[in-house]
Amino acid sequence: MRRLRRLPEYIIHPISPWERLYLTKNPWSFERPSEVHRFEETNRLIRERVGPVETIFEIGSAEGDQTEYLSQLANKVRGVEISLTAVRRAQYKFANNPKISFSVGKAPDIRVSERFDLVTALEVVYYVKPKNIPAVFEMMDRLGHKRIVSVYWPHKRVLDDFLFPTRNTSRQIIYWENKPRWLVAWW
Repeated sequence: MRRLRRLPEYIIHPISPWERLYLTKNPWSFERPSEVHRFEETNRLIRERVGPVETIFEIGSAEGDQTEYLSQLANKVRGVEISLTAVRRAQYKFANNPKISFSVGKAPDIRVSERFDLVTALEVVYYVKPKNIPAVFEMMDRLGHKRIVSVYWPHKRVLDDFLFPTRNTSRQIIYWENKPRWLVAWW
């Protein structure tokens, strides 16, 4: 029902689909218990499987909900998001936290010169045009010493087709209510 009320806003908004999406604050409803579980499990996997990190580059940071969790793992988190509205909200949310910053960018065209201990693309890859997915993984390789991605379980084919055949990755399923819900991979 909540999405139906927003539908007319999406239709009439004259700008990008991402800006239309962010006409409503928190369009992803990241406060749901399943999403909080995903954030917590992703942090656990990073701690246990990826190892300690000082710097994180988060591709697809949205309004900073997962950034808040990632900031528990590193001294510096830099988020990049395609929507200027989402970036502004995230900047406002973390205005008093000097270890977190955000900028606008679109994968795989993100231009960053520094390298990070970890680059994340959590719940992002399936929004990229299939022809650009290999370039996203190449960008992640260029920017990070370690990389981690996740996809919603019904979209796991994206990783099967584009990531697993080309990189030596480890993977794990995150379950919710005893069902596979997300596939996480790191290399």
